[in-house]
Amino acid sequence: MMQGPSKRHHIVSAYDRDLDHLLALVAEMGDHAVEQTQRAVQALLEGDATVAHQVIDREPEVDTLNLAADEEVFSIIARRQPAAVDLRLVLAVSKVVGELERAGDKAARIARSTLRLLESPVQILAEPLPRLLRENDAIACCMLDRAVEAMAGADLAKAVGVLDDDDRLHAASLALSQALLAANGPARGEPLAAMLTIAHALDRIGNHAANIAEQAIYVIRGEDVRYRNRALLIDALRAEQGAQT
Repeated sequence: MMQGPSKRHHIVSAYDRDLDHLLALVAEMGDHAVEQTQRAVQALLEGDATVAHQVIDREPEVDTLNLAADEEVFSIIARRQPAAVDLRLVLAVSKVVGELERAGDKAARIARSTLRLLESPVQILAEPLPRLLRENDAIACCMLDRAVEAMAGADLAKAVGVLDDDDRLHAASLALSQALLAANGPARGEPLAAMLTIAHALDRIGNHAANIAEQAIYVIRGEDVRYRNRALLIDALRAEQGAQT
């Protein structure tokens, strides 16, 4: 039997609310992952074991959000039977949720490495290491924040900007790793391993952000760009944006 206009409107409105709720969960996960990363690095730079423990204690919160988002994805697919375009969004969000969960894990890893460093009798955070840590933290967190915004707002320019910053983060990460390896005496053994773990975790958070940006592009353009040459992809998308302005 054909549904009347009011019935169809009700179904569409309920479906839109489901999608909005799903994207809100993604935004909340992104905010949590960024905050956790920033606090973990803060704990290291300020030598604050209490903050590091708080980051570790809050790790299950992102897992809870992950489960809620997964449940929402299953619910939308089962109850709403989305059309192709909307199904693309729902499936992309399910991948984004996984990336954010892993980014949250990296923040907890930074906090655990921080505790190992604080328990060490040596002090290795001499310049330029604090400056380089702040730089890596700032780039990685900015990328993650903008990637989630690109996904939630279908913002192609922000997604491209995140991909563009990936090389900048890798360069900053390399500079941090080289500075660690060049450090003398105290920055060896367990302290060096812990610091390299932190540097790698920040770099990986940026990788998760870039993966989210690729999913945003997939939703916006309907094209899977995960295996495209990154430099050529950025140039093509920027050229396309320029032609539209």
